[in-house]
Amino acid sequence: MAFETIRKSSAPDMVAEQIIEKITGGELAPGNRLPAQRDLAQMLGVGRSSVREAINALVVMGYLEPLQGKGTFIKDVLPTSDPGIEKLSAALSAGSIFDLMEARELLECRSAALAAERADDAQIRNLKAAMKKVSGTEADYAIFLDADICFHAAVAEAAGNVVLCELTKLVLDKVVAHHNTLKTVLLPPAYREVSIRTAIRVVEAIEAGDGDGAARWMAQHLYAIRDELKNIIS
Repeated sequence: MAFETIRKSSAPDMVAEQIIEKITGGELAPGNRLPAQRDLAQMLGVGRSSVREAINALVVMGYLEPLQGKGTFIKDVLPTSDPGIEKLSAALSAGSIFDLMEARELLECRSAALAAERADDAQIRNLKAAMKKVSGTEADYAIFLDADICFHAAVAEAAGNVVLCELTKLVLDKVVAHHNTLKTVLLPPAYREVSIRTAIRVVEAIEAGDGDGAARWMAQHLYAIRDELKNIIS
């Protein structure tokens, strides 16, 4: 298949538009594997970061589905309506959070595992208090988000690693900015329920000294937002 070279310094939107055209035109059929990001970047004449941003956006929009270790595939069931420029722009903004989520997974899953090994009684009490605040804010998204950020900061502090703690706080500042930009207040209450449930499991695993379990439940806690991003732009 032939792609048109894009001559633009920042072009994730144009990359996404071309991929959508290939899908709607039948050149890329449901179930097909998308070319590797490196190959797409060469075909389109853009950097891999532009391709990655475009793919993230199309995942959010429901056109693509990444399968770990296998690649990115065209979804079997595709959106039925024209995405439009506004929706594509929103998806690009939402898609950029995927890179942030990767960083959070690296930092916070490790922090949870270390917290299970190192947290003292006072830190366990602090975690439980933070979790209690999160659990009591299900009806108010703004308060829920603030409590959730405090919970993640408490996990980082319980890890007993100053550098990890500082890095996590920097990342959490970016998280708040993304939530404000993406207006994640639109996320459904079901997301908050999953988030609260998995956070409780994180604290239980830390208290039990189960590092593997704490890391695993933190990963599930972080994955929840990925599954709900599409609701922001639907």
